[in-house]
Amino acid sequence: RVRFRDRGWEDCDAAALETYVSEEHNPGNEKGVLAVEVFVPSALLQAGLCLVDTPGLGSVVLANAEATRAFVPHVDAALLVLGGDPPITAEERALVQAMASSVPAVIVVFNKADRQTDAERAEAAHFTGRVLEEALGRHPGPLLHVSARERLAGSGPARDWPRLVERLTTLARESGAGLVAAARDRETAALIDLLRRGLDEQRAALLRPIEDSERRVVALHAAVEDTGRALIDLEHLLDAEQERLARRFGDARDRAFDAALSAAQAELRRALDTEPPGRDRALELARAVTQRWLDGWRREQEPHAEAFYAEAERRFVELANGVRRRLTAVSGFESLPPLRASPGFRVKSGFYYAELRPVAPASAATWLLDRILSWRRRRAIERAALEYQRRLLEVNSARIMNDFIERVTESRRRLERELRDALHSLVASADRALGIARQAKADGAAAVTTRLEAIEALRRRLDALGPRCQEEEPGSLPA
Repeated sequence: RVRFRDRGWEDCDAAALETYVSEEHNPGNEKGVLAVEVFVPSALLQAGLCLVDTPGLGSVVLANAEATRAFVPHVDAALLVLGGDPPITAEERALVQAMASSVPAVIVVFNKADRQTDAERAEAAHFTGRVLEEALGRHPGPLLHVSARERLAGSGPARDWPRLVERLTTLARESGAGLVAAARDRETAALIDLLRRGLDEQRAALLRPIEDSERRVVALHAAVEDTGRALIDLEHLLDAEQERLARRFGDARDRAFDAALSAAQAELRRALDTEPPGRDRALELARAVTQRWLDGWRREQEPHAEAFYAEAERRFVELANGVRRRLTAVSGFESLPPLRASPGFRVKSGFYYAELRPVAPASAATWLLDRILSWRRRRAIERAALEYQRRLLEVNSARIMNDFIERVTESRRRLERELRDALHSLVASADRALGIARQAKADGAAAVTTRLEAIEALRRRLDALGPRCQEEEPGSLPA
């Protein structure tokens, strides 16, 4: 199926996929395609594993690389497919660095193994392993050599293909299956509880006089309108809490930037002193040193940011549950569940590093001068690298701070939406129950009895599916 920007999902023939995803048939994405999903009967995918093919790096279409970098925070594992010549590019190395702090599992595969000798594959693996270990800050694990062409043709040696399938199967079984099962059980229990409440609402509407149900529904709608006004007042209080958090993040970033700039530039100078002159290499060192400092600062700040937000969310929940407590005094809202505080952000980070481009790209003449006038050019190269590093550090430290602030904003929106959705769900359930009761009573006593029996039968089926969700105290943390 294909998801379009202007009209949502539509089924399509798998043979026609290239008309949506290739530059040849969909230049500049003029068809407005946002995503394509392909479903296949695979044991590997049965546990909930989903493979996402992101655009390649180094494409002439700049948006492709940006789409890939922006997707990094949303994955639980990465399957990095490399070619053999060159073994790994600077852009791929930068992508791995972006994954280092947010993607726990990285599986590295060399494709096109049938086009290289054993010696060439060994040399590529040795070089790539060293680069990846530096980029990840940990050993990347075994590097697997495969040939997709051989596997599709059913020819040639298996190489590391069985090991790749085993790694993916283990990942799906041990990681994906547990996450999917937990989410399934949690959402199933919530759905069962919601259905129970709906059936209880229908049963009560059938047993009480229609006039009482009508008055009750009017009172519920009025209470929701009053709550809407109360939530507007609540938003001002939440705005103040959020602004306070933003100031704390900003102050932390300013302090860290001043300290990190001096230390990171000292480290870059030491690295440049041990390297031969060359502008490209100097800029690469500037990126590497800066990313290490940013990674360290981000890891250091993450628990503080989570703690800041958890503190604010407890305040958010306390204020929102104050509104909820007033509502539960209204008949019909007794079952309104309390909001729960989260121990941290309710959304994942969307941060990825901005590499920037050097202010003045190196020309052929600049490249030649860098090598002929080594001493003077070395000082110029060092100044350019230090300035580039300062811009990298300034821009990305601000982006880390903004990512924290955006996560606060989106987490807060989800909290407010949770309360509004709960209110509208209860009112919609009461409206539905009233409509069913009117129709059944208009059809006579026998119709009411039949409907009550159907409700009891559905209730028993729900009871057989699972226990009622345990309501938690306002502000309590979820298990």
